[in-house]
Amino acid sequence: MRQSLKAELRKVLSVRSTYAISVFFLLLLGFIAFYGQGYKAVPQDIDQLLLAGTITAFGNITSVAGALIALLLMAHEYRYNTITYTLTASNSRTKVILSKMLVILGFVFVFSVFATIMSLALTVGGLAAAGHSLPHQDINYLVFFGKIVFFAEAYALAGLLVPTLVRNMQASVAILFIVPNTLEQLLGLVVKDPAKWLPFTALAQVVEPPVKAGPHGGIPVNPVSPLRGGITYLVYLVAGWLITWFFFLRRDAN
Repeated sequence: MRQSLKAELRKVLSVRSTYAISVFFLLLLGFIAFYGQGYKAVPQDIDQLLLAGTITAFGNITSVAGALIALLLMAHEYRYNTITYTLTASNSRTKVILSKMLVILGFVFVFSVFATIMSLALTVGGLAAAGHSLPHQDINYLVFFGKIVFFAEAYALAGLLVPTLVRNMQASVAILFIVPNTLEQLLGLVVKDPAKWLPFTALAQVVEPPVKAGPHGGIPVNPVSPLRGGITYLVYLVAGWLITWFFFLRRDAN
């Protein structure tokens, strides 16, 4: 297992796409945090929930980066036909899957924590550069970071699942972007309470920002709690991986 983990870690860290995706999304995240969330902030919106309200933007960008890196880790195997060598070098296909999952989870954890720290710092820097005064923030940083990390890891595991099942890079990228957006939006028209039953819609509740309480109390924006949304998504994810694992064990390498 240790050798398999080392091999998968080398694959992640030795391909240019990992660095290209990481740098691109860090630059995008930095621009949005400094300029969009900080420098261009509307003075009337600068309240005690400003930093907490950035969770959706930071989480969405970070998750896409992690999902693409995870997708390419497996998709490259089939595109360049190295999956045969990967499976031959290991005495268990299950070990191969677990190694890829653990490496991706570790990489995305480091990436998402770093990206979140950078984004928060740049948001504060953008506010200062614009001459805005930031009031005391009502934010639980542990929860803030935990939600973004969970959101990014959840998307990354989906990004790894799709090419493992489909075994085609172009189709995997299309599925990864079509299912959470277009397909679930269409299903949401016919499914009652989609945030309770559709996986990616439920997952989105994890990074829903808090709302400022008005004179009559808070405005309910979350159809379900972040915990319920995360559990709903995990049920789909576990079921999807069980099906994918079964086919990965049974099908030919290519």
